[in-house]
Amino acid sequence: MRLRRVGQAAYGSFLLTDMVVIVGASGHGKVVGDALQTSNVNINGFADDDAQKWGRDWGGLPVLGNLESLANKDVVLAMGIGDNTTREKVFRRAKALGFRFVNVIHPSAVIGRGCRLGEGIVVFANVVINPDAQIGDDVILNTSCSIDHDCVIEAHAHIAPGVRLAGNVTVGSGTLIGIGSAVMPGIKIGAHSIVGAGSVVVRDIPDYCVAVGNPSRVIKFLHGE
Repeated sequence: MRLRRVGQAAYGSFLLTDMVVIVGASGHGKVVGDALQTSNVNINGFADDDAQKWGRDWGGLPVLGNLESLANKDVVLAMGIGDNTTREKVFRRAKALGFRFVNVIHPSAVIGRGCRLGEGIVVFANVVINPDAQIGDDVILNTSCSIDHDCVIEAHAHIAPGVRLAGNVTVGSGTLIGIGSAVMPGIKIGAHSIVGAGSVVVRDIPDYCVAVGNPSRVIKFLHGE
């Protein structure tokens, strides 16, 4: 994971002359826009692959085109895609085109000392990240979730609203932890898995599976790449 310490660089490095564009004219993208505007960041519009959206307004901002149409301009991106698989593909494509990402951090979020943040993360309202947590590239920490001390959340994961991760939890790359779930201390959750909403995770979960319930149990294995 490419990580940077929290501080003045927490939002990523961009200039006032840069255009800030949200990738994904979606409902999730609207919330990203609200978090940026609450932080007094001016947004120039959205980028989206759906040509039918180009030239139209979304959430009060114009849809400017796709990533390729914005390449070689002074543009920094904010990630506005919720689905993990799609978001990872678009993130990698944007990096290959040479784009930089700004970190979207709502001003009500609390980030403890010693935390390390990757690139292109989204931290929504009332999120708490406790000391020495590590957050990988392109991670979503959704509204009011809590990440306790020394947790590691790998790239492209999504921690849904109201999730509670106890200390020393590891969440693998591309994994979704569903709304309102709780994960006990020291648990390791594998890559590209799904933890269903409201689950209570008391034992490790492997890669590429679906786990649900209280206590959670694996009910399905997914096809790994």
